[in-house]
Amino acid sequence: MNTSSHPSNPTRQALLLTGLEHARAHGFRTLTVRGVCAAAGINTGSFVYHFGQREAFVAELIESWYRPLLDTLQWQLDRDADPLTRLAGMLRQLFTFASHNGEFIGQILLDAGSGEKAVRAFLRGLAPRHPQMILRCIEDAQAAGQVCGAPALHQLMFLMASLGMPLVAQRLLCGKDVLPDVIEEALTRFAIDTQCLEERLGWALRGLRPGECPS
Repeated sequence: MNTSSHPSNPTRQALLLTGLEHARAHGFRTLTVRGVCAAAGINTGSFVYHFGQREAFVAELIESWYRPLLDTLQWQLDRDADPLTRLAGMLRQLFTFASHNGEFIGQILLDAGSGEKAVRAFLRGLAPRHPQMILRCIEDAQAAGQVCGAPALHQLMFLMASLGMPLVAQRLLCGKDVLPDVIEEALTRFAIDTQCLEERLGWALRGLRPGECPS
């Protein structure tokens, strides 16, 4: 397998772009090597040269989608600002990303449920990546006295639920005729609106201030 020798090779890039386009629309679980090659107009021998096996191709596709988010969050974590400002910046970046990619995130979850090995490996490996970065920033904010001393992991769960779940639910469920009208209306109106996201972010961070939550 040759996954790194020619990162800018046009054939390689065409396969990656075609594969990601397919995955966004239909999920990785329906992706086949022959299908990607046919759509890209490239023979299967070239696919094997650049990626070897399908699973390695899927792993690289999902990493290429995720890595820019990780780099942006790392920049937020490292920048010269107080911990609460950095935490707000990280959450804003994360949930803007989730808003723009909600349907694809839904596909990824369906892929994992269907047994896609590379997708499951990616999800299992997330804990030390962006969640750990956010945990570190929460702990920095606790040390600075900007948020209360409740367990940082519990605070992370609260932030993910209050900010992230409405975004994913809107992308996954709205328009599918599975929700009560009032809930679908609320998700459509509030979940992905930028101003509403900023309001929820403010509410959530104020709720974590010292004195506002048990420590």
